[in-house]
Amino acid sequence: MELRFYGATGTTTGSCHLLHSEGRTVLLDCGLFQGRREESWKKNRLFGFDPQIVDAVIQSHAHVDHSGKLPMLVRQGFGGRIHATPATCDLADILLHDSAKIAMADAQFLNRQRWRMERELRRPRVEVRGRKHRRTKDGLPLPKGRNERLVEDMVLPPREIVPLYLEEDVHETLPRFARHEYGAWFEPLPGMRFRFRDAGHILGSAWIEGEIREKSGVTRLVFTGDYGRYHQPILRDPEPLSEAEVYISESTYGNRCHAPFDENESELAAAVERLAARPHGRLLIPAFAVGRTQHILYELYKICRRRTCANVGIVVDSPLAQAATRIVMAHPECFDEEALAAFREMQEDGSLRKRIRFTQSIEESKALNADLRPLIVISASGMMESGRILHHLAWNISNPATEILVVGFQAQHTLGRRLVDGASEVRIFGMLHRVRARVTNMLGFSAHADRDDLLQALSPHAGAARALYLIHGENDQRKPLAEELRRRGFARVECPENQRAWQP
Repeated sequence: MELRFYGATGTTTGSCHLLHSEGRTVLLDCGLFQGRREESWKKNRLFGFDPQIVDAVIQSHAHVDHSGKLPMLVRQGFGGRIHATPATCDLADILLHDSAKIAMADAQFLNRQRWRMERELRRPRVEVRGRKHRRTKDGLPLPKGRNERLVEDMVLPPREIVPLYLEEDVHETLPRFARHEYGAWFEPLPGMRFRFRDAGHILGSAWIEGEIREKSGVTRLVFTGDYGRYHQPILRDPEPLSEAEVYISESTYGNRCHAPFDENESELAAAVERLAARPHGRLLIPAFAVGRTQHILYELYKICRRRTCANVGIVVDSPLAQAATRIVMAHPECFDEEALAAFREMQEDGSLRKRIRFTQSIEESKALNADLRPLIVISASGMMESGRILHHLAWNISNPATEILVVGFQAQHTLGRRLVDGASEVRIFGMLHRVRARVTNMLGFSAHADRDDLLQALSPHAGAARALYLIHGENDQRKPLAEELRRRGFARVECPENQRAWQP
């Protein structure tokens, strides 16, 4: 058996891992790298392997950093099935269509940027006092300008940039999904069988248990996908990991512990009360459309039931989040007992439904700027790199009456990370904005297991494991986790690099 990793190695996005055994090839997840637009384009335009060699995909969950390149895989020749839980199949439908729209918008943006840069480079150099404008007093060439550096750094192809994939590729991809309930074994290829176990991360998320039969015997494998947190609201706790010889584990928070959920609720309630005490203002909550938005709405429902904040409106400014919320409500079988009880209450109690609005059109989104009431705006994307949240930030970030709640992990080089790190000025749509808004970090809302959760899940298997591969984590998180797991008895813990072959 051979493993190769093609993403999420030293980063937290782009999960894509190839498992090869005796002429059979399975892909564990097929995700997009998410980050700065130019960097994402460069990293996502190639796979690093021939998609036609892949026989089947085993999909842990629907988040686009785990599923977003599936249409591109199909576009480039993949002809097999994509295996997932029923809720993952439903969420993939809306997320992949949305991803195709973003891919088209990004291609159009890069083409416009190319045109502007090429026009700048073609502009004649102006003579100034007998010397060309681009030379120093000594006649030496000036350092390259920003646009010239951008052209080199972006490594743009010589012709028009095309999207990674189109809507028609999504239409061709979705029929390839095969649905499997939690706990049911299935055999995508002869001699390979897998089953999904509840990972408790988002609706339909799973960790994957596999048995790979080879001439030398059977190897048991566990891939955590994104492993969830214990006692997380709405969803059931993640199932304990099975015993295996080979583990592939996420490490997003491998060196960090989350605050308890009740502290998160108290902090959110305090932010809502600060907003309610102002005559106007905004509480901006950048949140992923799937998972985090529904969690925030669930907490706001409980806050509204217990506290008086009647003058505060709630708006979910994301058509994708609205569609995702409908899917979540259609899968109560994934809820824990407390959420099931709240779900029944919400069906009878209209207090939150009367206060919340879901916007669809761009015009509705823009109209929010004219609403002078204290307003909570939940909008994608969670790392503040795309989506409608950027428009709300551009409009409100310099207003001291604004508070920004950062409720999830912020990857390096994203706008969200710059705000978390305390930037006093940020660029949004190319324009510089002073940060006068209050920025409140509430990373305890994360749906990822933290250090203690991961140690609790993995440590019992130290004696039986032959190899453990830590992925989906920046190195300041996965390397300390690797050291601790070695100390706890794992004989071999690896922090793999991209594309290198690993043999457990």
